[in-house]
This record gives sequence, C-alpha cells and structure tokens, in this order.
Amino acid sequence: MTSRTHRRVRQVRAALGQLRHPPEFRVARPLLEPAQAEWAAAVLAEAESAEALARQARTPQGAGTDAMLGAAVGIWRALRKLDQGTGPLSSADLRQVRRQVHASRQALADDGLEIQEHDGQPFDSGQSLEVLVFQDEPELDREVVLETVRPSVYFRGERIQMGQVIVGRPGPRAT
Repeated sequence: MTSRTHRRVRQVRAALGQLRHPPEFRVARPLLEPAQAEWAAAVLAEAESAEALARQARTPQGAGTDAMLGAAVGIWRALRKLDQGTGPLSSADLRQVRRQVHASRQALADDGLEIQEHDGQPFDSGQSLEVLVFQDEPELDREVVLETVRPSVYFRGERIQMGQVIVGRPGPRAT
C-alpha cells in the first residue's frame, strides 16, 4: 500500500469512527494545509522506520537474546571446566575442544556478545553485580571478587545479564 493510500484509509476510518457518536459529540478533523499534512506524515513514517530499525538492532537475526545468552553461559561454563583440567580427556582432545569453544565464543563476540568474568577484580559496592556471599578473608586488604558464579553478559553494549559473584572482604587477622 502506498503512503497516500494508507493515509486515505486512516482518514476514512477516522470519519467512520466519528459517526458512532451523536452529532454534538463528534470531533472535527484538524485543518492542516496539504504541505503540513505531508510533512507530518513524513515525520511519522520516519519515526516508525527508526523504531523498526531499533527493534531489529536489539534482536539478532536467527536467534533471540535468550538463545544467545544460553549459548554464552554454556560456553563460559565449558571453558571453566576445561581450564580446570579434570577429566579423562587426553591433552589432544582438550586442545581440540578448547579451540572449538574459543572459536564459538569469538563468533558470538564478533556479533556483539561480550562475556565478562570478574574473578580477581577489586569489588566496589557501586558495581552492577549481584553478590551472593561475602566471605571474610584475613589476607585481603580490600574487597575482591573471589569467584564468578555467573558472568555479566553484554549484547552490543547493552547488559542482558547481571553477573553473580562471591566477594572476599578483609577479615580479622589470626594471631
């Protein structure tokens, strides 16, 4: 449908909608010059197309954000398991699996998905992290993330998952 036809359909619908009401309650159409009406229609069309582009940018083609989030966390967990080195896999098998997982993670990163791990980073209460547990650690002199339970995940710069961490804080020194 062309924009002119679309505009005319809206006008007819508006006019018919007014016929439902008694004459004293009908609202007259605003009087616009043709140039003003065309300008308003162009602005509305641009706003609609901008909204459509924004929706398309937020959702990747072929996979929803939830699917990408699941893939990101699964890859992150697999890498942690593989890096711990426990299991009956030979070193050649481990290298191959690690290489495949790294390639998958890189493909997601190329599409704008970033997985952020927080292990060993200084912790500040203003950070956007969910702290599951605070542990007293006598050897620490400031709060530090001891373990990342769930990573922070960003898609094209926007956070889609808040990280969960265990934080160590300075505790009483043993004497």
